[in-house]
Amino acid sequence: MSFRERSAWVMGCTLILIGGFYLKLVIGDGVPPSFAAVPFVLGTIVVSIAAQVVLAVISPREASSPVDERERLVIQKATHFSSYVLATGVVVGLGMFMISQDGMKLFHIVLTSLILGQIADYGAQIFLLRSRV
Repeated sequence: MSFRERSAWVMGCTLILIGGFYLKLVIGDGVPPSFAAVPFVLGTIVVSIAAQVVLAVISPREASSPVDERERLVIQKATHFSSYVLATGVVVGLGMFMISQDGMKLFHIVLTSLILGQIADYGAQIFLLRSRV
């Protein structure tokens, strides 16, 4: 498994866990955006930095190597795919806002679509790196 694939696994799992915690706060407890978003952002930053440091310590040569042409193509394809996930979430959020006029709901839907878009990006990277595109 390459460094980029391990990094995508770690980041995808991080976003699933911390994003799930965010959704639990928002849906289950009805927490305002600032109280739910701050732990999400801080948790994501801390866990991702720690995980990337661990990955870099485990394989320093791979971590410092530049992205090759194949990996660049994989990242571009994955980003292209995940942009549809993000755009769909934003359009749904805007539609919900037009109906309910609730800015908090719009905030949560857009932030959730950002989370899902990044998870889709990492998932697509893993899939494409494993399929040897």
